[in-house]
Amino acid sequence: MTPSSPPRLAASIALALALTLSAGASAASLAPSSAAPLEPAAVASTAPASTPSPPAPSRPASASPTIASDLDPSPRRRHLVFANHYGLTLGLSQLPSFDLALFFGHALPTIGGGARRWAFGYQPTLTLGGADRYLGGFVTHRHHLTALSHGGLRPRLHLALGGGLAVFNLLGPRPAVAEIEAQVGYLFGRRLHARRLAGVIGLKARLGWNAASLEKAPLPQIGAFLGFVVR
Repeated sequence: MTPSSPPRLAASIALALALTLSAGASAASLAPSSAAPLEPAAVASTAPASTPSPPAPSRPASASPTIASDLDPSPRRRHLVFANHYGLTLGLSQLPSFDLALFFGHALPTIGGGARRWAFGYQPTLTLGGADRYLGGFVTHRHHLTALSHGGLRPRLHLALGGGLAVFNLLGPRPAVAEIEAQVGYLFGRRLHARRLAGVIGLKARLGWNAASLEKAPLPQIGAFLGFVVR
């Protein structure tokens, strides 16, 4: 071996040792990264899918306003209508008269759900007292054709309008008075939406003209009544 061999051998050994140490450091630096925990995105991707919350229940649409016809139990088909009321009537005399009236009618077909109900029929009335203008009028019987109404936007409003003749005496023929009569009343009672029977209270007015007795103008009567109606 030449004198220069030992230095070359030492340099080779030192170079090999340096390369070995650098390789170990690189391996040590790579080891923690391979054992690093999963990133949050990876963890989130492996988590079980959450169950979607049920949609909030939708609020039902507000009901339409109650129409007046909901309080009207009358059948929509044609049917019989009956009414009976009692009242006091005042006329030109200071002595009032007592009225007993009946109504026998037939319901008319309606147009539209909220329309008023009408019935048309015959109304006889027996009047006892001094409200009629003549002495023979102490006993008077009236015969009217009458239209009666209820329901609609004001289901408790009772209306009636009629006209006919008033005969003054049951014992013999007398001059008859042509007259008209109007009623405005209020229907009352329980469960009006389910029962056809209702009480009624109100006011009435008559206007009669006896042309046979040469009256110069029609004469009025006013009064109040109480009774019931089967709609």
